[in-house]
Amino acid sequence: MISRSVTICAAIASLASVGCTDRSRSSADSTPALPPVFPGAPAGNTGWDSEAGAVAVVPFDNSSDTIAVIIPEATDSTVSIAESISAPVSGLTFDLFSRGNKVASAVRSVPLPPADTSKQQCYGWPLARLTEKQGGWAVGFTSGRAQLIPLDSIDALHGSDSVSLAAALVRAASTLRGVADPTYRGLPFRVRSAFTFHVDSVDAVIADVIRTINEEANPQIEHVLLLGERPARSTSTYNVRYFTRTAGKEESTPASELVAVLAIGASKRPAIVINIEYSDGNRLGLLEKIDGEWRATWRSAFTDC
Repeated sequence: MISRSVTICAAIASLASVGCTDRSRSSADSTPALPPVFPGAPAGNTGWDSEAGAVAVVPFDNSSDTIAVIIPEATDSTVSIAESISAPVSGLTFDLFSRGNKVASAVRSVPLPPADTSKQQCYGWPLARLTEKQGGWAVGFTSGRAQLIPLDSIDALHGSDSVSLAAALVRAASTLRGVADPTYRGLPFRVRSAFTFHVDSVDAVIADVIRTINEEANPQIEHVLLLGERPARSTSTYNVRYFTRTAGKEESTPASELVAVLAIGASKRPAIVINIEYSDGNRLGLLEKIDGEWRATWRSAFTDC
């Protein structure tokens, strides 16, 4: 798998020396939902966890068998090159995951013809087709590289438990440093989504907590992606271990959606897959628990098709 990754990286680097388009969008990077964790070199997106395999896959345009093959080394400047190559899936099979389930195991795929980038008005990943149609999955990794960590949604909790968790998350968001924007001061938070899981002898929660300014002409929104932990099976307060904030116009402010929580590689490193949604595209990101601390380790190039 290491040699495959090196080959992909070398291909991107060699093509980039001929010339590549700066694909970054000001709207995509003005308020990033995860901090940039890679250098700006053409093939320098090095925050990817090699134990996760050489590539990841996601469904393409809600298809049940067409997949976009994410090349982790690609950056905003080189993804236009990446989409012009044949999807590097030969010899690989994929395990497919949703938030709550491992949907399929060891699914094969075949590459589709590379995109004609000279005629495209948008930018994406190389495409492949699954040999078996699959529905209800959100992300895939090379077989055997990831295991699902089960999740419970706040929506599935009993009434009193749901209310208690929502109140704890609102209190945590209200006391965070770095979210005291005077534009939103005094406005109440509410929980847009929240999921709990168990890892490393602790109970954890990841939530999108928001507050809004409902001005008809200029609605504003603030998203706080919050990750908290407490000792397993306790009722103590969640301690915030990671958070990030985005704010601005409601139609253009990035929002982070939880895709799956996984244990990566032989070390079973906990990893949270996040989809960062922009008004005109998206990117994936990884939060990983390293030496007891949650860190934003990688984010993919920005794509809009």
